[in-house]
Amino acid sequence: MKTTVLGGHGFIGSALVTGLRESGTECWAPARDDGAIFERDLGLVFYCVGITADFRSRPLDTVEAHVSLLQRVMSRARFDRLIYLSSTRVYKRTTIAEEDRKIEVLPSDPDDLYDLSKLMGESLVLSAGKTCSAVRLSNVVGPGMGDTNFLGAVVAEARKDRKVLIRSSSSSAKDYIWIDDVVAGLRAVAEHGRNTIYNLASGANCTNAQIASILTDAGIEVKVNEEAPVVTFPRISITKLAQETGFRPRSVLPLLSKWIDAEIRN
Repeated sequence: MKTTVLGGHGFIGSALVTGLRESGTECWAPARDDGAIFERDLGLVFYCVGITADFRSRPLDTVEAHVSLLQRVMSRARFDRLIYLSSTRVYKRTTIAEEDRKIEVLPSDPDDLYDLSKLMGESLVLSAGKTCSAVRLSNVVGPGMGDTNFLGAVVAEARKDRKVLIRSSSSSAKDYIWIDDVVAGLRAVAEHGRNTIYNLASGANCTNAQIASILTDAGIEVKVNEEAPVVTFPRISITKLAQETGFRPRSVLPLLSKWIDAEIRN
């Protein structure tokens, strides 16, 4: 099927484009602000446009990326199906991270702007009367991720200084998923998924203590601020993804260990 990746030049989008093309899929990754997206048949659309690490300082850009541009695509573009990339961050105020559970957000908290914008995007695509799905990604890691988020910054600091300070408790934990598994999971949703919401995660939390251990094994001096608060996300359920598509991501710890070791040695 003809495929279009909007946001195809970012970390996730570019990996998806590469994976699709390597599989022989005809794939178009238009540049930002390319008006041709409203003029040609887009086929299957992966909507990878997004603002992540700096959303707090760019609230208007965040809403533009997650909602406003999406609305224009939904109303003006020609496509067969759209898969919207959302985030498991929307579960941060919940205890059970399942797709059909109610989600709590607090509009007065600036930190919830990201979650609200992603949920608005999900609601838009799922109520538009077209064949659409939303995929909530956990924390995507791997080559090319940059240093604007926690793990990328830690690895960059380790590579530069041979030592790192982890500024959150060793008990803090979140779900990480390898970039290649994200690509495979998105393709599985496109091929086998129904019109609904999916979590795309490893399904197991990784603690800062485990990350510190990987760094120590690679010869890095690690200090952890144990006075910092413990921040733990609920375990992300991937049952629906596995049952409907047959896809299960790999355990991320061995992949993280190999990648971090290679990054530090380069």
